[in-house]
Amino acid sequence: MPSLAIAGTIQFILPAKPLRRYLSTYYFLDTGSNGSEQEDFLYPEWATVRFALRGQARGNTVGLDPLDIPADSISGPTGRAALVRFRNIQLVGLGLLPLGWYRIVGCPADRWADRVSAVDAAPEFARLAQLRHQIDGITDPEQIAALFDHVMLQSLGDPDPLEAEIDNIHHAIANPEIGNVRDLAEASGMGQQRLERLARRIFGFPPKFMLRRQRFLRTLANAMQHPDLKWSDAMDGQYFDQAHFNREFHQFMGMSPGHYLAMPRAISSASIHARAQQVGQPLQALQLPEPSNGQ
Repeated sequence: MPSLAIAGTIQFILPAKPLRRYLSTYYFLDTGSNGSEQEDFLYPEWATVRFALRGQARGNTVGLDPLDIPADSISGPTGRAALVRFRNIQLVGLGLLPLGWYRIVGCPADRWADRVSAVDAAPEFARLAQLRHQIDGITDPEQIAALFDHVMLQSLGDPDPLEAEIDNIHHAIANPEIGNVRDLAEASGMGQQRLERLARRIFGFPPKFMLRRQRFLRTLANAMQHPDLKWSDAMDGQYFDQAHFNREFHQFMGMSPGHYLAMPRAISSASIHARAQQVGQPLQALQLPEPSNGQ
């Protein structure tokens, strides 16, 4: 595991190949137990489940008052960064791609967008809540990942006919050449009204917002992976100019780019580099679902 500047460890493990349409990664974080409180950012992402095996965390969307985060929690898809504060935290987590939300959770994603819940607080999360009981007393990440694979593979069943349309939307959103909803609908193979409905139901946000979020995250990932770059050099090609990017940065991060760079980001910086090395993508929202065996 790569070392963190905070004397902790972080590791990402890909799920079994048939699950990579539905789950992004399993991840394991231990910040150590020196007792000091730390803070960092959670960037906009798809839904995420986190089981805290040790420690405490508080956080909220940037700009809002911090709240206690349940030890076993699920975050719906997010459209803004969250600032979190934690002490002695040890986490086991997994990321749900939009296809995974549809198949494993099932309820409309926009109902849970930018919200956090205890994983046992709503019936739609029942299949995810059972994962916590599987890992009691287990510390080896590979063994935990194998248990998660087993439970998730058993729970999925046969592919759903809607998966192809969801997959088309996801790949179109990720295409850096697509910058407007009309082109997104055409690339997805559907009309704009159907795209709007599916986007909110499966992905949690309107299509236009998702395109904006993706170009922001592409820029952020580029800048974080190449710290010598100026923001103007790291910017995605869909931005008109630096002022356009600055406005969007403030919307997604709740602060200016300069303010963000001045803040400590030990975990998120280490996570981006570890994730890029171990998974191939620095941010969860940039990871695409892998093709099914039938494709």
